[in-house]
Amino acid sequence: MTAGTSLANYKYRRNKTKNILVKLQKGGIKMRKFLAVLAVLGLVMSFGAAAQAYTWTVYNSYESWLSAVDPFNDPDIPVVENFEDATLVPGFSITEVNGAGSIHDGVYENIVDIDTNRYQVFNFAGGMTAWGAWLDLKNPGGAGTSINVFIDDDDTFLFNVPNTYAGEFIGINITSGDSFNGIRFEDGAGSGIQETYYSIDMAFVPTPSPEPATLLLLGLGLLGLGITRRK
Repeated sequence: MTAGTSLANYKYRRNKTKNILVKLQKGGIKMRKFLAVLAVLGLVMSFGAAAQAYTWTVYNSYESWLSAVDPFNDPDIPVVENFEDATLVPGFSITEVNGAGSIHDGVYENIVDIDTNRYQVFNFAGGMTAWGAWLDLKNPGGAGTSINVFIDDDDTFLFNVPNTYAGEFIGINITSGDSFNGIRFEDGAGSGIQETYYSIDMAFVPTPSPEPATLLLLGLGLLGLGITRRK
């Protein structure tokens, strides 16, 4: 074998090796792009499945509400706060803005007032998919204005409780959309008069555990992000 032939063979093998490395590199880039797309798709689908606009049904009968929120008679549904003492059920809390309420005689008493921006938010840790309460607006202090009820998370207006309520039940069940963390009470009318109310009891349906399909999508997204970072 001549020197020229050896040099030619060497250059051939070197070029072939470079071509293989280039192909491997391009393949790695394509794989990283694929994993990145998979990660984004998984995260978008998982969060998109959770973040939807609310739709809901309003109930004026506790029995009808309970049938809708607990069709299988689960003994842990709903969680009920009866205000028999100042110790609230685990997970439940009240945010009082511009005025403290009180728990007495088996009720929670407070005031909503548009003039002083006084309102309350009833929170449940971990979120809820349904809420209801037995409310008395007529008897404490006489008939005032009314109460506007909102989902506090995004200011979704749910309904107005008239000042004629004297212990009746009213509640909602979310039929589509994400769970929520708080229900807000605000003054339901114009300035010049406030609304004093009793909440006799409140009921909550805690947010169920995430569905397996949502967890799978989220897991795939996080896995893809982890692999692309290591690359």
